[in-house]
Amino acid sequence: ARSWSIPSEDPYEEAAQQLLEQAPRSPEYVPDLIELEDHVPLHIPKHLEDLVPTEDEAPTEAYIPEVASAPTPLLPPSFLSPHI
Repeated sequence: ARSWSIPSEDPYEEAAQQLLEQAPRSPEYVPDLIELEDHVPLHIPKHLEDLVPTEDEAPTEAYIPEVASAPTPLLPPSFLSPHI
């Protein structure tokens, strides 16, 4: 006669626990302060002028297309019809 052993834990609970342990961190995750203290930024500028824009750089307005400041064209009457 064979002797079957009954597992002491529910296999579904065990699998769920393993998934929870492997789950990625949520976007709301806040690391421990100890982890933050140990963190070293990847890039630390050696010179302060690396942080300040140079004089010959174009102002932000130069990158905005003129279309953004153009007036909105009037809609054709078909869009203004009360019938939907």
